[in-house]
Amino acid sequence: MTEQTLIWIDIETTGLDPQLDHILEVAVMTSQLSDSFNAKPLYHAVLGYRRDDWSRKIDPFVLEMHTKNRLFEECSKSNIARHHVALDLTKEIPKGSILAGSSVHFDRAFIEEHFLALRLHAPFSHRHYDVSAIKLFCESLGMPRIPKGEAHRAKEDVLESVAHAQRCAGWLAERRSGVV
Repeated sequence: MTEQTLIWIDIETTGLDPQLDHILEVAVMTSQLSDSFNAKPLYHAVLGYRRDDWSRKIDPFVLEMHTKNRLFEECSKSNIARHHVALDLTKEIPKGSILAGSSVHFDRAFIEEHFLALRLHAPFSHRHYDVSAIKLFCESLGMPRIPKGEAHRAKEDVLESVAHAQRCAGWLAERRSGVV
């Protein structure tokens, strides 16, 4: 049996609706399931997006967040189109990979809607390695809540997901050995 590849991903967007909102930034890291926390950078892109491209009003929270973290500014200087990102990722992601990250179903919904070439070329496993669910499970067993960062940038959020998953695994291991 071949080793399962985890594709740690975070996608920053203009909102929550994959059919109406746009992708602004994508970051991807990869690891093997047997060495989940040894994630290596694989891909990062800030997509081109300009104010005059906005086909609908952006939620004030999102507008403030991505203005403050300068993502909108970086998007206004980028010429990277989403179809280029999809084609780049088809070359990097093995078929059957497991998507990993925090609330990874959100990222998958945007992949399904915006990255047709990736969806067709490298279909992902039906399984997810969802750190949000792992954290919730650990909290239900008594683990203190892990605070979420406020970067709202793809690279930082992928790294945070890996760190939070590792922290949960450590907490579970301590609990199992009777330390907690």
